Amino acid sequence: MIVNKSMFPLQTGFGVISQMQDKFATLQMQLGTGNKASKLSEMGRDLPMSLSVRARLGKIEGFSANIDTVNLRLSFLDKTVTRLDAMEAEARNAAVQGQYGTNNINMATLPGLSKARLDELVTLLNSDVAGRYLFGGSNTDRPPLPDTNVLLDGQGGKAGFKTVLNERKAADIGDDGMGRLDSTLVVGAPPVPGPATASVLTLSEDGVHPFGYKLSTISTTAAPSALTYTSPVASVPPVAKNLTVTFQPDPAEQVSSGQTITMGFTLPDGTETQITLRATTAAESTGGTDEFIIGADASVTATNFQAALNAKLVSVGETQLSGASNFAAAANFFNGAGEPVLRVQDGGGGFGNATSLRVADATDTIMWYTGQSPAIAGEGLGRMQIGTNTATNTVSLTETAPVSANHGFQITSISASTANITTAYTAADPSVAAATFAANPAAGEAVQITLTEPSGATRVLALTAVTGKAGAGQFTIGATVAETTANFAKALNVVAAEAAMTAEGNPRQSVTAQVDDATRVAYGIQGNESGLLNLVRTMASLSVETYPTEENILASREPMRLAAMAVLDPVQRAADLAAYERAVAADRRAANGRFDAMATRQQAQLSESHNAERGSVEILTMELAVAQISLNTSSERHVNYKAQLDNLLSDVETVSKEDVAMEILALQTRLQASYQATSMVSQLSLVNFL
Repeated sequence: MIVNKSMFPLQTGFGVISQMQDKFATLQMQLGTGNKASKLSEMGRDLPMSLSVRARLGKIEGFSANIDTVNLRLSFLDKTVTRLDAMEAEARNAAVQGQYGTNNINMATLPGLSKARLDELVTLLNSDVAGRYLFGGSNTDRPPLPDTNVLLDGQGGKAGFKTVLNERKAADIGDDGMGRLDSTLVVGAPPVPGPATASVLTLSEDGVHPFGYKLSTISTTAAPSALTYTSPVASVPPVAKNLTVTFQPDPAEQVSSGQTITMGFTLPDGTETQITLRATTAAESTGGTDEFIIGADASVTATNFQAALNAKLVSVGETQLSGASNFAAAANFFNGAGEPVLRVQDGGGGFGNATSLRVADATDTIMWYTGQSPAIAGEGLGRMQIGTNTATNTVSLTETAPVSANHGFQITSISASTANITTAYTAADPSVAAATFAANPAAGEAVQITLTEPSGATRVLALTAVTGKAGAGQFTIGATVAETTANFAKALNVVAAEAAMTAEGNPRQSVTAQVDDATRVAYGIQGNESGLLNLVRTMASLSVETYPTEENILASREPMRLAAMAVLDPVQRAADLAAYERAVAADRRAANGRFDAMATRQQAQLSESHNAERGSVEILTMELAVAQISLNTSSERHVNYKAQLDNLLSDVETVSKEDVAMEILALQTRLQASYQATSMVSQLSLVNFL
């Protein structure tokens, strides 16, 4: 046993003092930093809470960074789409039917103004934020469009829009300028020696193809005893349509002055036009292109009618058909989602005799849009068509020609025949799946058609016969086979449309950003959506269509005027000058008519009636606004939540400096007292006492 000279337990006293010194050091650190601890290990029971709160704050910081980035992009997109909407309105007012301006100034300036708008449009669609292109869907590393000159003129041997337009115009107008129609007249026999027979004019399409005029309707104000006609009839499968006009011979009633014959035509862009020819006598004739002379008998009248009809078809071909051909070419070249770029297929006899379109590719044609685009579009049933043959009660689903391996559904099979439904599949370009109803099917009989997407994924269109009201994937058994066939066709259209819409997806989902644990903001835009596509097509069409000025017209006809003036015979000179005036007037009508045709179509393409359509500029604006609202809501939620977490973290990790200062003062007093007491006690010993 060791006996010290001091009886005081110094080791214990020093231990207590050491603890107070450590506590004093901790309080000094807290006073200096405001934190409870300098290391995680010193957090104690507050450590799990601190780590959890800090992890959540880290997530919020990441979400907030995403929100700031997307806010910048949405702000840019909002300004761009606002400008696009303004351009749409400006373009609508730039060309109005019948408003040619003083000295045709509107006609002269329209191509240049349209080219300038197209330049701006291409620039907007190619704009980027920090190197990220916003109008190419998920393809953000390169501009989605080439520059304007490349689009219009082509580059490196690849055809631009102007080349595609020239090919299409040649195919639509035909070599003879008649719009791919043939006009033949069988002149009736005269009454002497008799018997007299009717004169029959036949107007027919020159084949089954997408070019030129398509016969639609015919009507007349003449009495049936004087004139009869047959209307064009569409058929399945399609054949070239024709109509006939029969002029009855004497002694039947003849066509009278003022009576009219009207024919309706479908143009290449899907619009309709009419030609009305009015019967007139030679004395009443004004020499206009919309009249024909009543002859001495029916055969002469029919001959005059044919000449007037042919001339009118050529005249309308230079105006309405030309405008329709321009916009049809724009639809071919500026392809939409799920559609290929198309060009006229030269069959060897020149484009004027072409009978089909072909799928263009990047080796010979400029691809106007190279951003992200779905391979299948909801519009057009994913490049399929449904036809019904009422004579055989057959419903067919056919791929749209020309077939493209990279666009639209491929029909690959159909289920086996059932007791009352005979199915057939033809593998070709285009492939066809058909269902023929021999009798009303029993409930439960089904037809399944398998479709393959360009990606290789498959979809099955399944339809089952039911009695009563049909639900999804069903068709109602009708009272007759014809009614059942119609119900099946209707149901097939529904399921095919649903499959196409599902396959297309939503362009907004092409670019998304995570802004919360369960919230993603979708703000992708693809440059070939309908509203943007209509703008590009319209501006391109208007920019390449030029119109002669009054000076151009007079200059082109000047040789004709000089030749007339050189004629010595005053009667002949007057006749030649009158012909010159008629030619100048015809040139003016052609220019004005072509301007009107283009103005009418651009008004229709950019009409406010398209505002509710998917992909319109207005719908884009609304959907971007929804994304902005979602973004703002998430941002506000993060701000509020962060403030709460910051308060909680402050309670867990920080201290009140006032409280720490008070603790330091109290500890300092105790420590000083301990020092003094220890010093005094340490002097006590038995030796000193004795």
